[in-house]
Parts: sequence; C-alpha cells; structure tokens
Amino acid sequence: MNCFNVGSISQYGGRAGKLRLPSGVVVETPMFMPVATKMSVKTLDPRELKETGTRSLITNGFLLSLEPGSDVIRSLGGMHSMMDWDGGIFSDSGGFQFIRKGFDANILEEGVHLRSPFTGVKVFVTPESVVDMHIRHGVDVGMVLDHCPPFPSTRAQTIDSVNRTVYWAKRSKLRAGADGMEEMLPEGRSMPLFFAITQGGVEKDLREECTRKLVEMDFPGYGIGGLSIGESKEDMFRSLGSSTSLIPEDRPRYFMGVGDPDAVVRSVLSGVDVFDSVFPTRNARHRSVFTHEGRENIRAAKWRGIDSPIMEDCDCSVCKRFSRGYMYHLFKAEEPLGPRLATIHNVHYLQELVKRIRIKIIENELDPRISAAEIMG
Repeated sequence: MNCFNVGSISQYGGRAGKLRLPSGVVVETPMFMPVATKMSVKTLDPRELKETGTRSLITNGFLLSLEPGSDVIRSLGGMHSMMDWDGGIFSDSGGFQFIRKGFDANILEEGVHLRSPFTGVKVFVTPESVVDMHIRHGVDVGMVLDHCPPFPSTRAQTIDSVNRTVYWAKRSKLRAGADGMEEMLPEGRSMPLFFAITQGGVEKDLREECTRKLVEMDFPGYGIGGLSIGESKEDMFRSLGSSTSLIPEDRPRYFMGVGDPDAVVRSVLSGVDVFDSVFPTRNARHRSVFTHEGRENIRAAKWRGIDSPIMEDCDCSVCKRFSRGYMYHLFKAEEPLGPRLATIHNVHYLQELVKRIRIKIIENELDPRISAAEIMG
C-alpha cells in the first residue's frame, strides 16, 4: 500500500502531500526534520520539540546501534518509547560516516568496516545488518545502506559508488522482505518503511542511472544523497533535479542534509518533499538566529538592552516571552539557557517556513523568485 499522497502540485513544481508512517503518524509535506543523532535534538526536550511544530525527526541508527546498542533500544520498547516521542522517526544507515573523519571506512563489496567513535573498535556494517538494525529500533523509516562518495571524487570513484549503492539496495530489499523479520520488532511496533538513497555525485548521467535502477526496485520512498557536501549551489540543484525528475510522483522525495531556508524553498520548487539538517540547531548553538533579515548574531552589540523579541511577528514560545536584550545577556554570560532558547526559535522558524510554503503550493502562489524571508515576512 502506498504511504504517500500528493494533494497539490504548483505550476512551478512544488508539491503538497501527506505521508503516512507505520507508527500511525500522518505528516504533511513539505516537511522539515531536526536531527536527533543520538535520540536527542541537542538541548531540547521532546515536548519543546513538539511545540515548535516538529512532527518527525531523524536519528543515526548506526551510532545508536553502538551506544546504547540495538539490544538495549529494543528491550526498552524502541526509539519512540525511549524518547517519549509520539511523532515520526526516520533513521539513517551510517553511509554518511564513510566520508567523516575518524571512522576510517574500509569499503568492500560485502559491506564496510567502520571505527566505533565510542570504543575505537572496527565494526562491520552490511546492507542486511542495517535493515535488521532499523527493525530492532522500531523506527518509521529506515534508510538503506548506500555508498556516499566524498567531494570531489573522480568519475571512476563515482561509478563505483553508484554500482555499490544499487547492489546494496537490492540486498536490502531482499532482507526487508524475508520471512520472520517482524520477530525482531520491539513490542507493539510495526515494520518500518525502507527508503533507498540515490547517489551519482554531480555527474548527471550517473545520478540518473542510479535513480532509474533504484526506482525499478519499487521502494516506498527515495532519499537524494551525496549532495550539499562541498559542491557549488548550482551543481547541487542541477544534480538534485536529475534525481527528483525520475522519482515517481507518488513516492516521497527526501533531500538529505539541507536546512538553509532559501535552499529549502528552491528545493521544494525542484520537487522535494522532506528535508533534514543540523543547520538550525547548530546555528543556534553558535549564537545565530533566523530573522526576516536573514541570520543575525545574538552577540552583536545592537542586541544589548533591546526590549523586543527576535522576530516581532513570530509566535514561538521564545519570541512570546523573551527579549533580544535577554538573549544577548544569556549568550554573553555563557548561560546554557541561551542556546536552548535560540534552538527553539530556529527550529520553529523552519517549521513555520515549510508550513507557509505548503499553503503557497496549495494556493498556487509559490514563485521561484520568492525568498524565504519574503515568505516569512
């Protein structure tokens, strides 16, 4: 049964839909997901996260399979239960760790050896073990293992990445459909949806080839990976279009790792439905908040003693209660409350942005010339 329905498509390609998740949650798209790498969106309680308008988040299944461990997560009822989170949970596979320092990836056809950041011991990850991991964690959407190449990569390296990504996707599909997999679920949880991830770097023909082959496997949804890792914006959006244009209309398109407000707007116009990024939370911890004028530095002298909120017309809990002057003081005094409040505001801003984008799609008013600030203004 299809999990996704597109209700409206604007004249410029933006899509408004609904995604039904195995936990029973129905989320409206476009949708932005904060990153909860270790089952926590940094500094926020799940109740605060929900108050920002967040309905789904993404974790890193690979890291969590190491600590606290998949057995522990399953025994405690799965990620939803551990986090006391009744929204959706997507979970990444560990493929992005291939290009991260310290993981010392040794990539083979069978799988990949990665160094645990907790113990320093090498662990072996396979497409099958990733499927099992997502099931044991009881998540809604599990991303299958893919091979994300670094940027820049040679054409030969990118071809190798595409071939391995397709091969691993086939193995993941077989594993997910095997008999008896439900026995690994935490009690009361349903089988996850498994999304494939398109690769191909910025090589148009390779990205199209990868997308076509993955689409032939008929996954319920598709991530677009291997972008926003160093390439130019124009290369990024050109490559994004090479994937989204080939993904069937009735499948959700998930652009992984993008959270800059203007990039979100432009990506929606390219047919993207789902986003995730550390952009709003990381900026908040580094004293940067989103406003109508773009990002502003909370420690700027002009904030000192100002008795007005971060944004006058923002209805987040922070703007309703606290002034710019207080925010300046908290960051100046290095009080932990400062990053917490800034995070609430930034995540709310992204959620309000995608909400307004959705309305504009439905009303057929999403214009390619409009900026995020104009949508929020």
